[in-house]
Amino acid sequence: MESHNIARTKEGHAAQAGVDKWILIQENTFRNWVNEQLRPGGMEVISLDSEFDDGVKLCLLIQSLQGKRIRVIKNPKNHHQQLANVTEALQAIANDNIKLVNIGPEDIVNGNLKLILGLIWHLILRYQIGKSKFPTKKLMLAWLQAVIPEYKINNFTSDWNDGIALNALIEFCKPGLCPDWRNLSRSDGFNNCRAAMTLAKAHFDIPLVVRPEDLSSSDLDELSGMTYLSYFMKLDSPGYNMTLTLVKRLVRNQGISNFTTAWSDGRLMCALVTSVGGHIPGWPSVGGDNIQVMQLALDAARVLHIEPILGAKELCDPEVDHIGIMAYVAYFLKFKPTMAPAEKVIFSNIPAKSYVGKEASFSITLADDDVSPGDIRAEVTGADSTHKVHFNWAGRSGQGYFTASETGLHKLMIFCEGQVINGCPASFKVLADPSKVTFTTVDMCSIGASTEFKVNSAAAGDGEVAVKAKSPSGRSLNLSTMPRQGGNYVSNFNPSEVGEWEISVLYDNQHISGSPYIVNVFDPSLVKVFGLEGGNMADGINFNADATRAGRGNVRAEVMYGRTDVTEHMRLREDQAGFYKMNFTPPQPGLYKVHMYFNDVEIRGSPYDLDIVDSSNITVSGNGLSLVPVNRTASFVIHGVSGSGKLDVEIIAPNSASVPAKIKSIGGTDHQVDFVPTVVGDHKVTVTYGGKKIQGSPYTVRVYDTGRVAVSNMPSSGLLVQPVVFDIDASKAGSGNIEIMINGGEIACSVQNHGNYRFTASFLPVSIEYHTIEMKFNKEHVPGSPWRIAIADAKSMTVSGRGLEYVQVNKTASFSIIMNNLDPKQLAVSILDPHRNSVQHKLKNKNNQMKVKYTPMEIGDYTITLKYGEQELTGSPFVAKAYNTTAIKVTDIPDGVVGQPIEFGIDVRKAGEGQLEIMVNSGTLPNTVESQETGVYKMSFTPEEAGQQKVEIIFNQEQHPDSPFTCNAVSLTAVQVRSFELQLPVDKSASFYLDLERALDVNVDIISPTGDNVKAKVSSQGSGYKVEWKPKVAGRHIINIQYGGMQIPGSPFYVDVFDLASIRVDNFRQGTVGDEAGFSVDFSGAGMLEQEVQIVGPSGVDVVYDTRELGHLWRDYIYEAEEPGRYQIYVRYAGFELPGCPFTQEIADGGMPSASGSGLFFAEQDKPAQFIVDVGRRKGDLRVSVNGPTSVGRCTVDPNTDGSYTVTYVPVETGIFNVNLSWNGTDIPGSPYHPKVVDVRKVRVIGGWQHFMDSNERVNLVVGERKQLPFDIAEAGPGTLRAEVKGPSGSLHASVDNHTMGKSVVEFIPEEEGSHYIHLFWSDLPLVNSPFHGYAIQQVPDASKLILTGRGLKEATVREEAEFVIDGSQAGKGSPDVVLSGVRDEVNVRVSPLGNGKFRCNYVATVPGAYLLHITWNGRQLRGSPYKVNVIGAFYPNRVVVSGEGLRGGILGQRIDVVIDTRKAGPGELTAHCMGPHQVAFCELADSKDGTFNLGIKAQESGRHVLQIKYGGEHVEGSPFTFKVNSRPDASKVRVHGPGVENGILATYVSKFIVETKGAGAGQLTVRIRGPKGAFQVEMYRDSQRDRTIVCRFDPTECGLYIIQVRWSNVDVPGSPFNVHILDTTEELEQVLNENSYSIGTPRSQSSYGNRPATRMVHQGGSLPAPRTQYGQWRGQVYPGQ
Repeated sequence: MESHNIARTKEGHAAQAGVDKWILIQENTFRNWVNEQLRPGGMEVISLDSEFDDGVKLCLLIQSLQGKRIRVIKNPKNHHQQLANVTEALQAIANDNIKLVNIGPEDIVNGNLKLILGLIWHLILRYQIGKSKFPTKKLMLAWLQAVIPEYKINNFTSDWNDGIALNALIEFCKPGLCPDWRNLSRSDGFNNCRAAMTLAKAHFDIPLVVRPEDLSSSDLDELSGMTYLSYFMKLDSPGYNMTLTLVKRLVRNQGISNFTTAWSDGRLMCALVTSVGGHIPGWPSVGGDNIQVMQLALDAARVLHIEPILGAKELCDPEVDHIGIMAYVAYFLKFKPTMAPAEKVIFSNIPAKSYVGKEASFSITLADDDVSPGDIRAEVTGADSTHKVHFNWAGRSGQGYFTASETGLHKLMIFCEGQVINGCPASFKVLADPSKVTFTTVDMCSIGASTEFKVNSAAAGDGEVAVKAKSPSGRSLNLSTMPRQGGNYVSNFNPSEVGEWEISVLYDNQHISGSPYIVNVFDPSLVKVFGLEGGNMADGINFNADATRAGRGNVRAEVMYGRTDVTEHMRLREDQAGFYKMNFTPPQPGLYKVHMYFNDVEIRGSPYDLDIVDSSNITVSGNGLSLVPVNRTASFVIHGVSGSGKLDVEIIAPNSASVPAKIKSIGGTDHQVDFVPTVVGDHKVTVTYGGKKIQGSPYTVRVYDTGRVAVSNMPSSGLLVQPVVFDIDASKAGSGNIEIMINGGEIACSVQNHGNYRFTASFLPVSIEYHTIEMKFNKEHVPGSPWRIAIADAKSMTVSGRGLEYVQVNKTASFSIIMNNLDPKQLAVSILDPHRNSVQHKLKNKNNQMKVKYTPMEIGDYTITLKYGEQELTGSPFVAKAYNTTAIKVTDIPDGVVGQPIEFGIDVRKAGEGQLEIMVNSGTLPNTVESQETGVYKMSFTPEEAGQQKVEIIFNQEQHPDSPFTCNAVSLTAVQVRSFELQLPVDKSASFYLDLERALDVNVDIISPTGDNVKAKVSSQGSGYKVEWKPKVAGRHIINIQYGGMQIPGSPFYVDVFDLASIRVDNFRQGTVGDEAGFSVDFSGAGMLEQEVQIVGPSGVDVVYDTRELGHLWRDYIYEAEEPGRYQIYVRYAGFELPGCPFTQEIADGGMPSASGSGLFFAEQDKPAQFIVDVGRRKGDLRVSVNGPTSVGRCTVDPNTDGSYTVTYVPVETGIFNVNLSWNGTDIPGSPYHPKVVDVRKVRVIGGWQHFMDSNERVNLVVGERKQLPFDIAEAGPGTLRAEVKGPSGSLHASVDNHTMGKSVVEFIPEEEGSHYIHLFWSDLPLVNSPFHGYAIQQVPDASKLILTGRGLKEATVREEAEFVIDGSQAGKGSPDVVLSGVRDEVNVRVSPLGNGKFRCNYVATVPGAYLLHITWNGRQLRGSPYKVNVIGAFYPNRVVVSGEGLRGGILGQRIDVVIDTRKAGPGELTAHCMGPHQVAFCELADSKDGTFNLGIKAQESGRHVLQIKYGGEHVEGSPFTFKVNSRPDASKVRVHGPGVENGILATYVSKFIVETKGAGAGQLTVRIRGPKGAFQVEMYRDSQRDRTIVCRFDPTECGLYIIQVRWSNVDVPGSPFNVHILDTTEELEQVLNENSYSIGTPRSQSSYGNRPATRMVHQGGSLPAPRTQYGQWRGQVYPGQ
């Protein structure tokens, strides 16, 4: 579609600049059309040239027209974003095949009205009028000329000014709306147009895009006229629908639904031409393509003087717009349809069957005025007879009657003007009279018994008797009938299936009266009785009878004891349908007989024997019930066995295997039980008598095996006074007691329990001799017992004292050596200083204890070697660290503020190595350390309370000479602010004071409401400060006060500054007594302080008033005067009275008018509503306003002669309106009123009425079927929908569902065939065209309309529920029967009704294979039934393969991975569960989509874990799996020490060092040593596998640097890597040591929370660890030589 984008004048010329009225009309029309499109979204356009400039509303307009979302910037911020929106809209238009020329985004953004109007016209053409390729104006005129031919229409302007053509058009669209249009006056164009347009709005919802005054104006432009009139001929418009309806009347039985695709083949046009008398040769058998067929129709129409508007090719074009065909076919509406004689008569209601001798009838209707009853005759013919038909006529309708005299097939022939009418001949059957046949039957019968039925047809005449039986499963059987004398028949019934059988008795294939009959068939043999195996006197007997498969009936029981009936001791109840529970309390032990009956027929197996015993006196004794050795015979005795009860013993081993038990009588009532356990563990022994466990049963027998007690690590010798340790594993030996004796019990033995029956035993030898170890399990020697251990002497001296660790320079240090009665003369002591010089020392022996004293003179390591004889004492050589506390330098600690850090420095470069502790306030405050340089640190802490702060510095548990250090901290809360004014006037100087504890920095910052800083003068005064300032502007000022760099409490402070001169008092409303008076006060320019208003009446009493917010700090003050006179008004702000107070108001005497009328409460859209306001003789000003939800209503106020006013308003929308009435500025009583405005035209059936109509334009109804009519009420206004339905015999119940917002659904069920009238009301107003005519017909069940859906129709999986759905909503009344049968199994199918004729079917198959699914509907097999269902095979858990490193164990905190392969296991559900010692581990299964799964396990604790993996609910091969989860390796817990990680001399170097891993968790130790020329081999060993101490050594062969890296699970341990210097001479060693004492080393630190809140660090040679913060303490470790 291409044209230039400019609007045209009414003459068709381009619009010029100016004020021509036609331009204003066009702009108004286009704006109204745009608003109609935007209204659903709540948008509106006021000005076309300015409101499209940002593109937002233009995008929304295009989005509304196209029904597709458009990207739009909802709040464009700049010109670029506006252009982007407009471009998006124009692109969407172009994408819909609308070509725009000479218009771009800039034209719309710049507001070019001429081009914008041209754009809108293109949108109207495309989306309102149609997308025709042909001249739209020509087609529209053609249609108008065809439907209102009397009024010669030639244009869209002047021909419509008088309004007559519009009234004629409305009359065409709905006859009866404007019947007098021909009598309208041409001179009253405005009123004619207004009346017609109001009707169009009310009945067709055609919006007034053109105003009546514009349509009647000679300045009406062509585009405006076309836009408005297009509403009458667009799709689904009133003109469209009426034209379609009239054409349907001309062309019957053609199913015309549109004016486009239905006509494209030309045949419908041919049918239309011939229906009005046109002649088409060969019709309806014409050949050729669509265009040729259409041309035949056009040629025939020309003969009727109907000229084509478009050619045959255009009319057959699939893209043809509806207006083209609609305009052409409208010219045929002036013709009447012609009918052939065969079409002039319609008959109906022919009986499908009738009976001999009974009168039958049918209906007949004359469909053409040219035919009369005299032209009609009819006859009925049988095989040997012909019967006349006589008619009874009522107008043009009649009934034909005849009586048949023979049975068989008959034909009805009806003639009109001698020609057989359409539908004849009609065939039907005449039958004998089955109502005279009688039948005798039974209600119930049993399977296995023959039942006789009798039929008597003597009185029914000749006919064939047939008896049929239909089983519950749907099988049909023809029962043989044997004739007897006198018209009697006998039929034998031998049922083979339980349930309700349907017995049909047919006479000449017709059911006799009462047929079909129901016979309930039952089968006593299917009653199952269980629970009668015997019992005990103590419990009584409970047994059950299951008759659920036996059919309908009742179960009865009798109990006999010998010949005595003891049924009275039994209680029988039906627990659920067909399932019975019986409780029998036997009066004494013995044999009883129980007789069971079903429907008084004894069931199979009855009577049952019931043996009752008494087990309360049975007891058990013997050793075989306690501890029992494995593989040996164990015995126990059962006492008190008497009577006929069965004695049974069951023994279950721990592996769930049954252990054979031999029971033999040993005389009297005693029986002995012998058994041989073969498995270690607890056995469960259950003893029952008469089916009941005896008292105390089951018993637990603990079976043990002494031979499976394993003793390991038993040494052959030991050392004196050192523990001898060995391990015991009794986990496989069973329960029992272990006894250990050392030397016959003379020496104590301690045992450590590791759990799971594993122990470690130890004892301490006290003499040098063989020690004997005896061990027994349950008093039996374990294998290997007794053992003999040889004990030898060992070093027994011990060394202790602080002189071996940290020692103070220039102070005597000491340590002690306990000799243990050894010779002190053999003791040798050597002490070397850091330079390897000998240090003098003194030894003193006292009480067998040697004390050694020495004095270090300089900081560094002192080596202490101790020997006894030639052997070094344990731990020798020792290294003592000499330190100097006085060498620690501490800077001055300044005073500070609570909450702010205080910092000071510490210099420890000359103090030596040791532990430094820093405590603030006895450790209650945290502190931090930061390294400044080697050995120099910055410490900080933050005071929490005011007052003196104490800092203690302790080095190696020794206070610094100047410790504790002190400083003071002040609190901001101690700062006091005095003379602070919270409210100040503008330009007034102000000051306030700050009182302080100590003189710290003070900063005062004042900010005005405008954001500017206000100058403040701060001067010292005594112990505080004075602050002076002056505000310049009104409003809230912010004052920030900082003390010591922090805000003081309460800061920022707020001072409200006001300006009295800016307060405005006005809008005085005087009023009268009883009226509302008032005034307004604007405080917005003064600030936000307290305002006070006082109103004093003439008598001096304060008047109560109300306030109403008018804006920010702008209020309206309202009061009701109770007395006339002068009222004084006082206004105060922040306590200051405004200049000019008091203000005065004069109040006169008076009263209030009243209002009444329906318009105050209810109205209809577009219809006038009225009410009356009675003011009496009052003088004043009446104000009326009517406002809708989105509109301002126009209203007129007309005075009446009685002093009242009539108010009329016309609402233009629906909703709750506000009607405000005021008198002299005061609301009259009741105002505002809230009338509800509704519009019944906006109650629309969803989908359109055509969706619910039959071919006769009636609502389509079906008898017995619920009818639902949904209505869109969203725009109808406040109200409810009400429905009344009247059927042929009276009113029907109709309900309305209003639960869905904006939607109501009318529901009712027709009960009989015939016409129904549906009355619909909205807010008690009838809907347009109500009542609606409906017609109900009988529905015949049709199984072919069933719809089957669901996977369960084709396949299922073993042990999984399958489902399918049977949808019979379109098939009529009925219910399904479903049977699923296979070769090896029959599956029960559960059928559940879902409502509305739908059923859900569920089943679970347990055997794989092919099944047949039989489905019947109302007893008839469905087409395609039975259906084949394939059930997929079973699963095999033993074929699931589980693998992966995770089965061997894992580390706590790390994911443990396991792979599971189910590819050979069939379908099934895979589950995994892992349990630790106390907590469940997290398991996550990931499907690899190839039949394998990855299982991730995250343990929550260390220890033994059990993993269960199940497939289809069963354990897989190997499950449950067990594995161990070890603790996470913690390298920080590993300790390395010894001479091998210290510097030394090659000739005397000891390369051994020790790695202690206790507490470090499970891990792997790695030691790597790299020397001057490469890697070194490391030798590592430990005493036992359980030993956590590893000894390492290497063999250095040359001098140089050796780097020793020690790692635990790939993580460096503390101190690693160690840099070890191995040198040639002592001088070289001393030089290296001196250099290292001042070098920066790599920190090796650990942090933890301890009991003592202190900061600690070990220091050597000026090195400290990296900074870190901890509450209460800081701790680190540094070694020299890094």
